[in-house]
Amino acid sequence: MKQPKVGPGIAPGPIETDIQTGLREIVESIYGRAKPVLPGLDIGRSYLGTPHDFVFGGDLVDVFQHSDGSTSLAVVDITGHGITAAMHAGLVKHALRAYVSQGYTALQAVRALNHLCIVNSAFEGLADLFATLFFGMIDSDHRTLTYVSAGHRTAYVIAPFKVTALAACAPIIGLLDDELEFSSRTIAVSAGDIIAIVTDGFTEARNTEGEFLGSKALADIILADPNRSTQLSAEAITRRAYDYTRQDNQDDVAALVVKIVSAEPHKRGSNGAA
Repeated sequence: MKQPKVGPGIAPGPIETDIQTGLREIVESIYGRAKPVLPGLDIGRSYLGTPHDFVFGGDLVDVFQHSDGSTSLAVVDITGHGITAAMHAGLVKHALRAYVSQGYTALQAVRALNHLCIVNSAFEGLADLFATLFFGMIDSDHRTLTYVSAGHRTAYVIAPFKVTALAACAPIIGLLDDELEFSSRTIAVSAGDIIAIVTDGFTEARNTEGEFLGSKALADIILADPNRSTQLSAEAITRRAYDYTRQDNQDDVAALVVKIVSAEPHKRGSNGAA
């Protein structure tokens, strides 16, 4: 049944208010209520929806600390908007957490997720689930980042004197059920390094002349003030896309910024999440 629109001057009834509150709680549980506070890491994230009719889209940012002290980072751009996108976001988020919690590597987890998305779509009879994905694992002493970039185009590690692009090393999720197409990469990280990842609503934001904002703008925003908090950096990233389009962005924008504060080993026996 189609819900009546609630616009200016139309007060929602009690049932509509309950439905809206319930949907908001579900969506917040999927997309995260607050940024996590984890030892040795400064974590910021920001999400900016379109100014159009979408309540929420398919952009997902997730950070989760596992019992072995490693921290997983996921930035996902799922096709579609609305309820279907939120359902798919929930599946992706919790599948990745579950796989790594069972001892899967980043590569094994993404391969398993890709297969799950393909067979789940076929079984449920839903529209195919396609997504670009950046999934990374920071080891417990914060010295390496192992990642799989499945069709994800804009991710960087920004050090004081070096910017490293984290290039794609796998096809988009849901396209090919072939494990051999997926690979992972590992790079060294150290205190002071900043990992910055954004969805394509940032890079594909267009100004009034039709020019794309592009990937380089992400690194430029970080480098403009590398000492500010990661939360302020993440908000500056999404705000830049909004301003660049003159408040007419056509896609959601999600940003994750993680700074390696120190090599601080994790104490076993607890999980943290957002």
